[in-house]
Amino acid sequence: MPEAYVWDRPAAGVPIALAASGPSSSALAAEYADGLISADPDARVVELFDEAGGDGKPRFGQVAVCWGPDEAECRKRLVDQWRWAPQNWKVKAELPGPESFASASQFTREEDLARTIPCGPDVDKHIEAFNRYVDAGFTHVAFVQVGGDSQAEFLDWAERELMPRLHG
Repeated sequence: MPEAYVWDRPAAGVPIALAASGPSSSALAAEYADGLISADPDARVVELFDEAGGDGKPRFGQVAVCWGPDEAECRKRLVDQWRWAPQNWKVKAELPGPESFASASQFTREEDLARTIPCGPDVDKHIEAFNRYVDAGFTHVAFVQVGGDSQAEFLDWAERELMPRLHG
């Protein structure tokens, strides 16, 4: 097993956020972590986190998007690279490896994915997905672009079209 070494420890420690999806994990995050993480825009998780003592701590949301100039191609990319997304966390947490994920997601349909993950060049769809997290009470939202081959183009588009709209 490889060893890990920390050569230069920060004086104040490193803030740690904990992913949560329900009452137990929200309470753990509130008590032990410096912030909350969620990949679902669930206002109830934020509320549970706050009620358990997390009020005032940062809440990080992770919104998946699949940007590209052709929505049909983006939808195909989702099926190829992100088809496990509709499974809930209770299922995903129990899957031991890639073969299990493949089996659990074999019946995922393109339209199921596109209903929850914005696809294509329409900036309004991506902003709507972002706003679901803001409306749920998240203080920080990260975009996750599905598709390694399209990262550079996504970042250029985000700088040119998405970020100005979010900041405006």
